[in-house]
Amino acid sequence: MFKAAFRPARRAAWAFAVLSATSALGARADELPEIVITADRVEEPVGQTGASVTVIPASDIAKYGTKGVGDVLRDVAGVDVYEQGGVGTVTAVRLRGANPGQTLVLIDGVRVGDPTSTDGALDFGNLSAVDVERIEILRGPQSALYGSDAMGGVINIITRKGTKTPHRNVTVEAGSYGTLSTRATMSGGDDAWTYSLGVNLLHSDGFPRYGYRVDRPIFVGNGYSVYFPLPPSPADDPTDKGGLSGRFAYKLSQDVSIDAGFSLMGNALRFDNPYAAVASDVFSHYNHSQALIGDGFVRANVDSFGGLLHSQLTTFDNVTDRNTWETEQCYDTASFNCRLGYVGERYGAEYQGDLKLGGFGDFIFGARNETETARTSQSPNPDDGSFTPIRAQQITNSVFAEHRLTLFDRLDLTLGGRVDAIEGGQTFDTWRATAAYRIGETGTKLRASAGTGAKAPTLYQRFSQYGTPGLLPEHSFSVEGGIDQKLFNDRLSLSATVFSSDYKDLIQYNDSCWTSDCYYNVSRARVRGVELSAEAALAPGVLRAKATYTYDRAENLDFANPYDIDAGSQLYRVPRNSGSLSLIYDGVAKLELEPRLTLVGQRIDYYDNPVTFTSQNVTLAAYAKLDVLANYKVSDNLAAFARIENLTDTRYEEVYNYGTAGRSYYAGISYSW
Repeated sequence: MFKAAFRPARRAAWAFAVLSATSALGARADELPEIVITADRVEEPVGQTGASVTVIPASDIAKYGTKGVGDVLRDVAGVDVYEQGGVGTVTAVRLRGANPGQTLVLIDGVRVGDPTSTDGALDFGNLSAVDVERIEILRGPQSALYGSDAMGGVINIITRKGTKTPHRNVTVEAGSYGTLSTRATMSGGDDAWTYSLGVNLLHSDGFPRYGYRVDRPIFVGNGYSVYFPLPPSPADDPTDKGGLSGRFAYKLSQDVSIDAGFSLMGNALRFDNPYAAVASDVFSHYNHSQALIGDGFVRANVDSFGGLLHSQLTTFDNVTDRNTWETEQCYDTASFNCRLGYVGERYGAEYQGDLKLGGFGDFIFGARNETETARTSQSPNPDDGSFTPIRAQQITNSVFAEHRLTLFDRLDLTLGGRVDAIEGGQTFDTWRATAAYRIGETGTKLRASAGTGAKAPTLYQRFSQYGTPGLLPEHSFSVEGGIDQKLFNDRLSLSATVFSSDYKDLIQYNDSCWTSDCYYNVSRARVRGVELSAEAALAPGVLRAKATYTYDRAENLDFANPYDIDAGSQLYRVPRNSGSLSLIYDGVAKLELEPRLTLVGQRIDYYDNPVTFTSQNVTLAAYAKLDVLANYKVSDNLAAFARIENLTDTRYEEVYNYGTAGRSYYAGISYSW
């Protein structure tokens, strides 16, 4: 089994090597978009940043974007995605082995997440790629730029801005598991103002979340008094999800403009309860949930002193509203069915200045005030004290600064720091330094970075009935070095990164605690890894290729943890080896055909065993998943597309005992005018 876990990784490594060697014969790779903003909080060319950043353009997002944002991220080096039973279900994303709550997610630069969840992580299952221009993935600790949660990195989802030229698009798709989705966008404007609007709706009959296509006996139960074989599965577990987004800009004068944006996304779905003590409750239709995420911002942009100082003042608000109806979820003298409600909000204001210092570079500085709130509820709510609602709030005040400097027209340096102070809590500081050296004659860029990350305790960890108000922030230190190389007149692009991250003061839960002060700072972890990627065209105008490979040695360094991972063992749900390989054929006019292979090595997961009444570690098998995507441009306005997901009908699990889709077929049309 141990050797089998590495077979997909070996294939990915060999694919990477073969791709690199073959490309040396001559070809041309697609280039990344020139400008990114996430790496240093200002617009800059990709070639000038010393950080590890990947940009996913709109054209790639559209290939999988009807189902959600999570699918778009799966083939990015250093990113792990796992879904709990199909489209719309709980979907977590890890960057470089960091926990989901240690990855900061932004929409148009505005922080989103769920203040009511245990670790504050964003559930990507709720998101829709409505009208996304690009997604920027910044790997490594970025708390010096963005504050709490940016320990593993930052994912910035950037929606499309309107232009003066009107544009309209309608896309319709249908496919397996009773899936039907539609997406419509429109944009336009004039010399003074622009707008962009988008809407997306999706329905899927889905499949039973728990046990679907799992080839082994499964026992379920409450882990205390009863267990029984998994009862017969229902025909489906349906999901409905959608999103609405808008971006607006108004130019008041040559030096003053206003930007505003909003997004509203959510889903409604049925799920399964494997911990029910009554067999019929496992797949009961009562088990369902609804989630709604809304965020918005208004940003004033002012250029002063002849353009030497660019100022931004942003006000923002983000709300997550979740409701879960589940059998046997609530307790007094006996368990009963109930609704649990969660409402979390973040709002505040931020100022950022970008000061041009001529030959001395740029100086970026700013301050932020953010308020987080969390409220929980239960219905029905017994009077026996078995449920304690959360009514919590914390305010964080922050200041940050970064100096950017270019020397000799080829050495780009940054040095920055940040201080975050939680009112009534802890104050923590972070820093980051990057360097990029460009050797233009050879197409080489050498880069390096070092920095610290931090994550403040969540409202649940501090103020729930199990909370510990005096928790310390989690901390990390990371270093990395890499090389980006272009060869053969930019026909081949290669990238390699080596990184090392150490985590301390990680917050854990005491399993034997049933009152307050159950969370404590104790755990440590270490992640060492390598990220490789390559892009090339194997035959000019006919065949292109992309490959990635990631090695993550993500180790627990403490015995004290919620699920007894042995010290030195790989962290949960992080494969040590993973990779991807795709070939893009466009040798026939107007046709693009792309087989895409995803390779994931063995992972460790955990399982609450109802037979032994204990939690135990389990191994998820390695797997290879092949998708085939096709797009045909019928005319200047009309395109037809299709894809086959999991062509080989591979059986695999991303979360233990939760199903994944078999061979699936999808097709649709897209009309623009």
